[in-house]
Amino acid sequence: MIALRAIISGLVLVSVSSYSFEKCTQGINCENTTLGKLEYIWGQESNDKKSHVTLNGHNILNVDASQIGPESNGDSFILDKNKNVSKIIFIYFLNTPRYITTSPKYGDMYRYRAYRLFDFSRKEVVISNEFYPPADYDAPLRWVSWGQKNSVIAFDDGSRFKYENGHVTMIDDGSDTGGSE
Repeated sequence: MIALRAIISGLVLVSVSSYSFEKCTQGINCENTTLGKLEYIWGQESNDKKSHVTLNGHNILNVDASQIGPESNGDSFILDKNKNVSKIIFIYFLNTPRYITTSPKYGDMYRYRAYRLFDFSRKEVVISNEFYPPADYDAPLRWVSWGQKNSVIAFDDGSRFKYENGHVTMIDDGSDTGGSE
């Protein structure tokens, strides 16, 4: 009798641990990650007008943005061996444009979008600091080189960033390339 209880308890434990994370269905605004189900809600659809990102139903990021989601460039994510997202770059469109500088030629300049990298390769999700291309504020993501130790992110304005240990830093502002590579 005790052996039967031990076997049943073991089977329950195995089945619960093997199904520890809920998976995305064929819906939108959802990604299956190494750490579970990542969902994102656009600010234009939320009561507080902020965009939200949740992991397994727990809020992990709020931003004052009308839209948020994965960058559409095909290089903007990396999958683990089970085809779950291990790292991904999100773009969001700010509700209130941020003043950058005043240009003698163009007047006041504003930033309308920003990026963050989500890293699911550790025991807990790591969300990077905000980053954006500095030379052309609307420059799209060009490519990402995903590495084990660090990753390099490049934009069409020639700027490049390095992701390492949960932080994104600029390694080239793109001023020497004039926007071409």
